[in-house]
Amino acid sequence: MIDTRDCQNSRRTSVIEARSNLSMSLDRLAAVFLGLSAVTLLVALGPLLLGLWPIMLAAIVHLLIVGWCMRLAWRGNWARERMEIDRDTLRIDHFDAGRKTHSEWPSAWVRVEVEEQRMGERRVVVTCQGRRQIIGDFLPTAEKLALADALKESLRRFDARGVASNYR
Repeated sequence: MIDTRDCQNSRRTSVIEARSNLSMSLDRLAAVFLGLSAVTLLVALGPLLLGLWPIMLAAIVHLLIVGWCMRLAWRGNWARERMEIDRDTLRIDHFDAGRKTHSEWPSAWVRVEVEEQRMGERRVVVTCQGRRQIIGDFLPTAEKLALADALKESLRRFDARGVASNYR
C-alpha cells in the first residue's frame, strides 16, 4: 500500500510511505491462533480425561510450534519504507522486523529506474553517482510501479534541470 502526501513546513517536502500488504493484522492473527488453540485443546481434553495424558502433551507442543511458525511468517512479511523528498535531499528509511536502515540522496541528481527481472518480476532502483538502492521490494509488481511513478513525480520538481531553470 502506498501513501503520498505533501507537507507544508518551512521547506516544502513530499512524503511517500510504502507498507507491505498483509492480509491479516497481528491482532487478527492472534485471534485465529487463540481459536485454533481452543479447538485443539478441547479435542485433546477427551483423551486426557481417559488417562491418556501424552495426547495433551503432544497437543501443547504442537500449538507451540504452530504459534512460533505463524509468528515467523508474519514478522518475515512485515515491512515499511518512508521516503521524504525536499529541495536538497531524498531520505529513505526502511523498516522491517529485523532492522532499520537510513540513506540520503541528493534529490537534484537521483534517478528512479524500473528493472525487468526474470519471469516478469520488476524492481525499483534509486541510483545516483554509482550508488544504487532497491526500494519497495516487498510490494507486488503493480504497487512497485505505482511507487516508482509517485517517486518520479515527487522528484520531478527537484531534478537538476528543474532546479537550474528556476535560477534563470
